[in-house]
This record gives sequence, structure tokens and C-alpha cells, in this order.
Amino acid sequence: MWADVSFGGSPSAGMGGAGLAVLRRPSAQVFQNPAIAAYIARPRASGTVDFNSRGASVRNLLDDLKVRQGSAADINTAAGLLRNYARQDTQLQALGDLGVIANGVVVSVGGIVDARLLPNDALRNWARTDGNPLNLPANARADLIAVSVISLPDIAAALRLPSEQGDLAVGVRLRNLKFYYTHYTANQAQLQAGGAATRAPELQGRDYLERSTVGVDLGLLWRPTGDQTYTLALVVENFIEPNIRFQATDRNGQVFNFKPLKRTYNAGVAVELETGSLIAVDFVDVGNNAGRGEIRLGYEQRLTRGLALRTGYASRTGWTAGLGVGGFNIAYSDQLPIVVSRTLNF
Repeated sequence: MWADVSFGGSPSAGMGGAGLAVLRRPSAQVFQNPAIAAYIARPRASGTVDFNSRGASVRNLLDDLKVRQGSAADINTAAGLLRNYARQDTQLQALGDLGVIANGVVVSVGGIVDARLLPNDALRNWARTDGNPLNLPANARADLIAVSVISLPDIAAALRLPSEQGDLAVGVRLRNLKFYYTHYTANQAQLQAGGAATRAPELQGRDYLERSTVGVDLGLLWRPTGDQTYTLALVVENFIEPNIRFQATDRNGQVFNFKPLKRTYNAGVAVELETGSLIAVDFVDVGNNAGRGEIRLGYEQRLTRGLALRTGYASRTGWTAGLGVGGFNIAYSDQLPIVVSRTLNF
């Protein structure tokens, strides 16, 4: 089952992932919406780091899954790794950003790693009912698929365009991306031996695929004149889509067109009340172009200047709870939502 805990990550993690229009903590939210950089004048350093897991503990997965030279595991021991995690689908996601912000400009590095261990039904049933390698069924199979995208660096710039009707901020983020992809498979004999796995055909004999490309995100933020209680946001993730696409195979060996970074349209609204309450609503992947359409709802109650309680709900991942103490953020959920700027589709 899922059990995700975030230490020091984005405040939005405790608010169901909502935060595209939140200006309460601009240096923390700027990685979701580049337009927010227009509200940061003095030099600031900011960053977020999150580790999420499914099916096994984060600690165990970090010990066993180690990205080296673009690969999430050593191919010579991958079959043993897959056998150890045969009871259920297992996933590790690690993401983070670290940057410097001043006068509407952000220079940052960041990325996301998504690694999945995928046993088939026959292997899962064996792991749950038997566990003896000698009794592995003939049709047992497992796959290890890992994708990582690193930004080296991201450069964002934003400006404010005031008018009689309101204050419009426009931001653009240029992403210089390094992409890595790994896919290993193991059959009955390999799982029994607990050693080497087989490279998937799309790797063409290599341990991993590597690509270099660029992408552009666009962000807008609107505040009506004379009303400081609410803001509206629009974020187009991958406004210029990174050129990463190729034919890959899925966990069943079926060929499909792999495109991990697709254009998505995301809208948000945030309302701040005099009571110290903050309400945020995000509409993620409007039109479901990337197959990740959802609604995110978030609430924060500021108790003192350095203390805040948070809760939220995301329609794809469920409830979250969070706590902010002196700028340090803790969040818990069965499955924490991924921030908009770090979404992979596979």
C-alpha cells in the first residue's frame, strides 16, 4: 500500500498538491508556476526534495535502486532485485529543485526519477503463496522500468504588467533537459537464478537510452485591482514540448509510442481570508491530454507567523495532511501528488 511522507518539500504537498495561484510563499511555489517569480525582488535561495514509494519502504528502495550512469539497477543483479519485490507492483519517485531567485529571475537545477518494479500475475501469486524459487511458474515474468529527467539548468524569468483592471504576471521557464530510460525484463529461469536480467528490445543492446533536449513552460497569474484576497493562475507545462519520443515496450512486451513529457494545461485559484485561512483549487491537465486530469483542493490555516496546519484532497491520489513550522514543511498521504512541473507520463 502507499505510505508517503514528505520532509521539507513543497507546502502544496500537504494541500492536495494545490498551489498554482498561491502567493503566500512565492519562493516555495515558483517551481510550480514561473509567473510567481515576478513577486520575488530580493535574492532568495529555495528548494524542495520529496521521496515517495509504493509497495515497499522508501529506505529499502533507495538502498536497492541506485541510478548510476543513467541506469536504475545493475543488469547483472536485476533479476534478483525483481524477485525480491515480487509480491506487488513497486514504485519509487524522487524529485527535487534547488534554485536562486532575484528580481523576477530564477536559475535552478532539478529533476525527477521514477522507477517501477512490475511482476506479472503469475509471479505475484507465487510470491504470496509459495516463495520457493524452485516452484516458480513457467510464465513468471517481471519488468524494471525507470525514467529520469534532469534539468541542467532551468532558467525562468517573469514580469508584472499592471493595469487599471488588475495585475498580470507572466513567466517563462526554459528547461535544458537530460533524459535517461532503462527497461530490463526477467523470465522464470532468470528469476530462479537471481542474477542477470535481459535488456528490453528498445534499448538496442545498451543499458540505458539517453537524450538531450529543451522544453518551455508558460505561467500566468492575475490579481484584480483593489482585491488582494484572490488570485487566478494558468500554467502550460511543456508549452514547447521536449523532443523525447520513441517506440518502447510495456510490462507485457507490447510496443507503444513512448512520450513522457506532454503539454498540459493547468488552472488554479487561491483565496486568502483575514482569518489567516488559505483556500486553493487547481484543475490539473485540463482536457486530459496527458491522461492525468484531476481536481486538487487545498486548505491552510495559519496559526502564527511560523506555524500552519494544512489539509487537502486530490481526485487521483486522495487526502493529504501537512504542517509548516518556521518554513519547514511536513506532509503525509497514502499517495502524495506530484507537482505540476515534474510530471512524467508512462
